[in-house]
Amino acid sequence: MSAYIKLSTYAYPRHIGDIELDPEGMADFAPVEWRDQPAFNKTTQRCEEVAPVQEDGVWHMVWAVRDATQKEIDDLNALLENLRNPKE
Repeated sequence: MSAYIKLSTYAYPRHIGDIELDPEGMADFAPVEWRDQPAFNKTTQRCEEVAPVQEDGVWHMVWAVRDATQKEIDDLNALLENLRNPKE
């Protein structure tokens, strides 16, 4: 699925349905080029999409990697434990 940015408000992500409903139509939108997530440690870090950036006239997705909170780490460990040892 393609994502777009609304140029007048920088609303993101917007999709084709948003464009069809907008009175400005495609004139107020630009496509955002997909970028794969960077490598990160899924146990101790989180990767989240943030606002896209424009480089050389092309909008690109941006990913931010951050350290996981202790709660996120604990929740993941609890989930993995439940998968290994399901309760009856």
